[in-house]
Amino acid sequence: MKDVKLIIQLFIMLLVISSCSEYLDPMLDGTVSEEDIYENNELFKGELNRVYNNLDNAIPIIEDCATDNAVSNNFGNDYLKMGTGALTPLFNPTNTYVNCYQQIRRLNDFLEHLVLDTTKSYLTPVRFVLLGTTQDSIDNMNTFFRLKGEAYFLRAMFEFELLQHFGGKASDGVVYGFPIVTNVIDYFEDNLNLPRNTYLECVEQISNDCDSAYKYLPLEYSGGDVILGAIRNGRGNGISALALKARTLLYAASPAYGVVTYEEAAIAAGEALAEIGGLTNLQAVTNYYFTKLNNATFDNRDIFFRGRVQNNRNYESDNYPPSLYGSGLVNPSQNFVDAFADIDGYPISESVSYDALDPYTNRDPRLKLFVGVNDDQYGPNNYVLKSSEGEIDAFNPALLTSRTNYYLKKLLRSTVNLTPGNQTSTQRTYVKLGAPELYLNYAEAAFEAWGATADPYGYGTAQAAIQKIHQRYGVSDTYLDTEAVGDPLKFRALVRNERRIELSFEGHYFWDLRRWATDLSELNVDVYGVKITGDPGAYIYNYEVVEKRIFQSQYMPIPLDELYNADALVQNAGW
Repeated sequence: MKDVKLIIQLFIMLLVISSCSEYLDPMLDGTVSEEDIYENNELFKGELNRVYNNLDNAIPIIEDCATDNAVSNNFGNDYLKMGTGALTPLFNPTNTYVNCYQQIRRLNDFLEHLVLDTTKSYLTPVRFVLLGTTQDSIDNMNTFFRLKGEAYFLRAMFEFELLQHFGGKASDGVVYGFPIVTNVIDYFEDNLNLPRNTYLECVEQISNDCDSAYKYLPLEYSGGDVILGAIRNGRGNGISALALKARTLLYAASPAYGVVTYEEAAIAAGEALAEIGGLTNLQAVTNYYFTKLNNATFDNRDIFFRGRVQNNRNYESDNYPPSLYGSGLVNPSQNFVDAFADIDGYPISESVSYDALDPYTNRDPRLKLFVGVNDDQYGPNNYVLKSSEGEIDAFNPALLTSRTNYYLKKLLRSTVNLTPGNQTSTQRTYVKLGAPELYLNYAEAAFEAWGATADPYGYGTAQAAIQKIHQRYGVSDTYLDTEAVGDPLKFRALVRNERRIELSFEGHYFWDLRRWATDLSELNVDVYGVKITGDPGAYIYNYEVVEKRIFQSQYMPIPLDELYNADALVQNAGW
């Protein structure tokens, strides 16, 4: 028995050492010395670029398979497992704990070295621009402050990710965030047993970093900016810092946490809106998700912060039906389809125009933009989906077709062809912070603070923000303006449903459900698909449960190895 205990103790010690050293030791690869890095312009800036490269660059489409928006046809998929009861402190596909602290450590180290040096003629820690260039000293200082602002912004990004993923109420009743670390921790000399700070303290830390970023960064980058140039698009700027602060405060005001007021969240979002000219018309969807952004034109101001521009066909390859040489990975659910209103904006449960015998007509136009339904055009070459029973795209486990008989359209581009010998790709980017989300953040916070039609600070009304989202697609405002605007319960449901639809498959809905303090009985729902029988013109639609959501807590678990590393950490309730 003693031998068993000793083995367990040794195993835990190895876990502690390996996990801690992963993100607390210096992030150098040994090819150059630390002194080299902090004496060379490009090496110095390269540390910041490494942080950018460690931002997730893949659109988190699969995450909605852990909600009632979708299921996956891959039964080995981690998000399917998580959504069907496998989530534990030992298994969490969303776990980004180590990566976040690795990048925060890099940024803390970068900021500690990014100080003015009065012993040098150029003051900065390294000379950031080539000696002898026009306005050398001015350009050098501009670069210094820009890098400082970017570092604060990136630290806020990773801090928010920690708060989003691990913030929650513990068994002691306190709402916690994450251990705040703003200095470089020495593995051998400093205390590593750090407790979680309160949720409010974490919100204040992120807000302060956003404020610092906003102070040092230009609001936007433009193609005509000689100093910053075209390559700056895709890096942190002032509006992205304001948008991140607004998102953070909305989370903090939400029912699951409630550590700030909705008015504070609304003002933060309103200030960000004011900086971009208020509630203006949003870019077309195709311009938003698919556009060449590094061409010095910067004509899409709705994208505040993005990942790298990619040229690929990965998402189509994953999600096109097998008949178009795809894998049909993410299958939108009947639950998601039912979330789309009728042609006048009424929920289908209140609609007089919705026809259960012809369920895809007279609907919100986003339905057929986001979801491939039976007999609908899909993908390249005017292909028409055939997902009624017995047809080529209907569910067939041997063919990896959709389990729900629906296919994902959103974020895919119909110009992409997967036909062998005739394959094409498209340029795209992962929009991490953008105007549609900011509009919805403002609408939710402003409504909860002041109601649907009040505008005490001149930022616009919650009603107007939703109207701008609708105008992007030609969605009717009839229900919004005649029914929801006068009924707080209906307006709240409408705002939340707008987030569900507009931000679907972009990494928001899973976390929205948790910050809204959704009861476990509502999280653990049946997820439906449709079975279509009969002949065209006389189809019969049968709705069947294809999966059940199973979660044991409203909050996400702190990883077990981190609890072993630091016994000062406390676990979230339910784990």
